[in-house]
Amino acid sequence: MYNQEFKFIFDYAKDKTDDIEILLNAGTSFSTKINEQEIESFNYSEAKGLSVKVILGGKAGYAYTEKFTEEDFKMIVDEAIENAKCSEDDEVVVMENYPDIDCELKLYNAELDKVSVERKIQLAKDLEKYAKAADRRVFNVPYAVFSDSKGYVKIANSKGLNKEENQNYAFAFVGALSQEKEEKRGGFEFEVSKDFAKFDAKKMAETSVKRSTDLLGGEPVESGSYPIVFNEDTMATMLATFTSIFYADAVQEGRSMLAGKMGQKIANNKVTITDDALHPEGSSTRKFDSEGYPSQTTILIDKGILKTYLHNTKTARKDGVRSTGHGSRGYKNSLGISSTNFILKPGELKENELFQQHDKIIEIVSLQGMHSGANTISGDFSLSGEGFLYENGKRKHSLKQFTVSGNFLKMLQDVKMIADNFRFNSSAIGTASVLIKELAISG
Repeated sequence: MYNQEFKFIFDYAKDKTDDIEILLNAGTSFSTKINEQEIESFNYSEAKGLSVKVILGGKAGYAYTEKFTEEDFKMIVDEAIENAKCSEDDEVVVMENYPDIDCELKLYNAELDKVSVERKIQLAKDLEKYAKAADRRVFNVPYAVFSDSKGYVKIANSKGLNKEENQNYAFAFVGALSQEKEEKRGGFEFEVSKDFAKFDAKKMAETSVKRSTDLLGGEPVESGSYPIVFNEDTMATMLATFTSIFYADAVQEGRSMLAGKMGQKIANNKVTITDDALHPEGSSTRKFDSEGYPSQTTILIDKGILKTYLHNTKTARKDGVRSTGHGSRGYKNSLGISSTNFILKPGELKENELFQQHDKIIEIVSLQGMHSGANTISGDFSLSGEGFLYENGKRKHSLKQFTVSGNFLKMLQDVKMIADNFRFNSSAIGTASVLIKELAISG
């Protein structure tokens, strides 16, 4: 696709630049939200844009357009050339023809694109309907949402690189609010898939309601230090909050607590963290990154030892290592770094076995305040949580809202056990339930 457009740009820039790279992003997205069985919101959008990066005299210049005419293509090449001439960045810029991956990835399901809008809307309506019918204590279903998207990316450069891929996926989300006397609690459930048949509205709705009603009747918690179990959702939330500490640019710029810790033991030996851009079930699986660099499985922490950071080619050159294939940019943006499928390796224990390790354990099933209550430079966090008190391996009762505090690296060092109930969250963070030695809880 877009071969003629790319050829025109290459031909026009041939005698004007030393090298040129073209990046194109195109896609569509759909979403609908239901309220009282009526469509509260309905959105459909299409977007398409193209950027060029030129190298002239060792300097790089960028420009982009959302208009696909020959005059616009000429304009952005000329603009990028002028930007390169004015650049004061001394960073070495290199373009290469990177190899392809040697495995097949199922990134696109044509059947998903054939699902009618009516069926998508009905699924969202069913999420709300089944949630309201699941329990008399449900007084509101603020979220009954279905969305899907389709994306296309093509990248090529004057060194011979020429790669493209299509992706699509769908997402459903339901949130339920329940009330008993004056107490109100919420619960949610989601599903991400390329297969529409996997969206079970009744099961999702009933799960969200159970998570809501289980929290009713909460009792205050006595402040102190407790062994903690983060369930698979809240552990994923914690990992998502601190993912950026593994980004090489954050390390190089002094914005990561992992600076200077390469090769050191920073976590319990039960902790292995990978970023797997090739994972068959991950929603961020891809063949190559935004530089065309081939995707890979990157081991960040291996049995507690920090092995590498996530790199693009720019940060890799600075550290004298190879890129890990985590270059990230859209056609409007400059090069950065982002994770793909970020995974804490699961253990072999059943989740219930975690609660049998101490006389008292607090399970945390919900966290709020991640943006204001977590410091990604120091690793300190103080977050609002919801959950349950367990005694002698049995759930005793839910807890009123409390605050959980600690330090992320200390928490990784205090991991005691990891269960086998692995799951990806909606942001491609994958983990299972985890038992932590102790964290501070205040009621």
